[in-house]
Amino acid sequence: MSKEEKYWGMSPLPLEEKRKIMNTEYFPKIHMYGLITSLIHALIIFLPVIYLALVHGVFPPWDIAVKAFIGIASIAGPYWVIEPISYFAVLGAAGTYISFLAGNISNMRLPVSAVAQEVAGVKEGSPEGEIIGAIGIVASQWVLSIITFAAALTVTAVVEIMPPGVKKAFDWLLPALWGGIYGQFGLRNPRLAVIALAICIPLVYSRILPAYLEIPVMVFGMAVIAIVLYKKGIWVKK
Repeated sequence: MSKEEKYWGMSPLPLEEKRKIMNTEYFPKIHMYGLITSLIHALIIFLPVIYLALVHGVFPPWDIAVKAFIGIASIAGPYWVIEPISYFAVLGAAGTYISFLAGNISNMRLPVSAVAQEVAGVKEGSPEGEIIGAIGIVASQWVLSIITFAAALTVTAVVEIMPPGVKKAFDWLLPALWGGIYGQFGLRNPRLAVIALAICIPLVYSRILPAYLEIPVMVFGMAVIAIVLYKKGIWVKK
């Protein structure tokens, strides 16, 4: 078995045949249905605004709407590019469509997809990883829907009777999840994990860059560093 075949996964089908199936049968349908559902989702998002404008005649002046959009885009704009690119290797094509429609990407879809692929013993970005990750994300949505419905009925009453210290602990939920993801992937290459911390922590605390540039610089900067080290054979096993 070649090194490339070992990377992409062990399957009875030859590597080229797997690629052919994915490119001719799987991805075209995924992109077709993904695009359709994404456009429907975008339309649904605007329905309340359309309703208020057409039925009640309520709509802000265009100059205010544009200023509000610019203000939001200056903060959230980098994420529109960074998140699809940085998450794609783990989520896959189908998982990306589902995740950006369903939400809860960083605290639910990304960890679920990563763990599902790790448990199944497949590599991110491989045909097997693409399918296993998508199955894990779909399963997470079913579970989340059931849990969310149950939580909507019970969690408010439960949280209200919790001590203040316990409520405060929920502030650490998302950092804990990100820490778990960092540890999971950092163990695959501890040296790169240390480099990431050595660069990112001073960058965040020094506030040298504007807030909207910090994440793009860290994400793409680490990608460039990893590629350079990989090509030079420094600290990164080929």
